[in-house]
Amino acid sequence: MAEDITFTLAWTDVDRGLLPNWALDPGTEGYRRGVTEYLQKQYESSGAKVRIVFDDAARSMTVTLTDAASFGDIERRALEAMKRGDEKTAVPLLMGLIAKYPNDPKHLYNLGMLYSVWHDAAAAHHLEKALLIDPSYTNAIMALGVLHAHAGKLDEAISTLTKAVDLDPSNPLAHQNLGGCLLKRGDFEKAEEHFRTSLKAEPTNIQSQLGLGQTLESQERHHEADEIYQAIIKAASHTDVGNLAKEGRTRIAHALLRRAGDDRPDVVMYCLGALERFENLSPQEISGVGREIAILGMKGLDINDPSTKYTLQSLPGEFSGLHLVSMMYAAFAQTSPGTDVGIDLSNEYAQALKMFKER
Repeated sequence: MAEDITFTLAWTDVDRGLLPNWALDPGTEGYRRGVTEYLQKQYESSGAKVRIVFDDAARSMTVTLTDAASFGDIERRALEAMKRGDEKTAVPLLMGLIAKYPNDPKHLYNLGMLYSVWHDAAAAHHLEKALLIDPSYTNAIMALGVLHAHAGKLDEAISTLTKAVDLDPSNPLAHQNLGGCLLKRGDFEKAEEHFRTSLKAEPTNIQSQLGLGQTLESQERHHEADEIYQAIIKAASHTDVGNLAKEGRTRIAHALLRRAGDDRPDVVMYCLGALERFENLSPQEISGVGREIAILGMKGLDINDPSTKYTLQSLPGEFSGLHLVSMMYAAFAQTSPGTDVGIDLSNEYAQALKMFKER
């Protein structure tokens, strides 16, 4: 005998982007027909028959599936949708699986992970239900901890992620996430410990590398952090993590520059030389020099090693990283005052400008 499986979907559980143009207005006959056809397509390909009762007042629908075939195929299609990032397609499929297998925590976990993309309160609800079934489900504990972190509940996040690490000490992702929360709280020594444990298991994990670099930077262990940032940039220059590593190198360069004292005579002279170079250039040409150096800086300029030299297309000669940064500051100060170039050379530039005007 066929088994009926019933569950409820909110209107928002069905992405209107998956519906035809004539079915986009919730509560209309067109919407009902569009949703019905969509869900029938999702489930009937697996052999299940679909009945839907809409509740306009509750802005929801009750879906009944007659289990005429394999729910294994529904699970496969749900997982495929998750892998390709198609969360809205996967949600109704997982709802059906949960109704069919209410004591299987993996479907609740998967649904919680889908909702966590939107940081939806429903994500925590489904993850907590998974943990009621299996309190030792490490991935669900870890996901719940990350949700707490996203919600700004840092103490709860650390407590939850600590449970995940205690249950599975070899889980690199659990250590990575716990390290990130400890870094936010300013507990740098413990954060470093967890990032290093994560990297011991997964040495190429650039998220853990970035976390370790940021932790070392926060402890003013600048040279160690800079080595890590350089490795990240080499491996993943054009990614979000790579960009964060570049920003970290800029912060470190600024910190080391200022550590030498408030007045840097070499920077003053570099700025003065730039003003002299720019004297016979148009504003467009000066701006072009600044932009070229800024683009070069995105790849990383070493301003602490004068032996490292760079070249420009817009100007002849070889320049150290500090020379280029000073020249870029002067260029933007001339053509776009107030532009944030990532480093403050205002004192040195002001001295150079005074000297230039007094020649």
